Amino acid sequence: MEHVLPMLTQQATAARDREAARLQQARQSHAQAQATLQRLEAFRQECLARSPAATGGRGDGATLAAYQQFVARLDEAIAMQRQETGLRANQADAQQQRLAQAQQRLLAFQALANRQAVRAAQRETKREQRMADEFAARATARAQEPFA
Repeated sequence: MEHVLPMLTQQATAARDREAARLQQARQSHAQAQATLQRLEAFRQECLARSPAATGGRGDGATLAAYQQFVARLDEAIAMQRQETGLRANQADAQQQRLAQAQQRLLAFQALANRQAVRAAQRETKREQRMADEFAARATARAQEPFA
């Protein structure tokens, strides 16, 4: 496991970075869809403000019918853009979840590596202590030997 853990950590880091990039793209896509929706809604408001009924002008029946048909198509486009914006928001939320999972996986591997490093340091400390104890025991034994 000692030799595999660095590779797994590296792969988890790369996966997390890919998920973060995908989240950035999803957020940008959502922001673009939201901006398009806002432009459509603003355009609709402008059209309604300039309508023949709003300006006090009178138009013939064909002109009013064409205008109403145009506004209806604009309303359909706005409804479709709202759906698209909602879809993009859901995609960004789902991507946020995938990023969180990738981050958790990376943190788990890092925690394992940290525990492994602590255990290795403890083993090394014990080894050094044994060596020091053995050295001290030999030195004491030599000091107690009679000189020949």
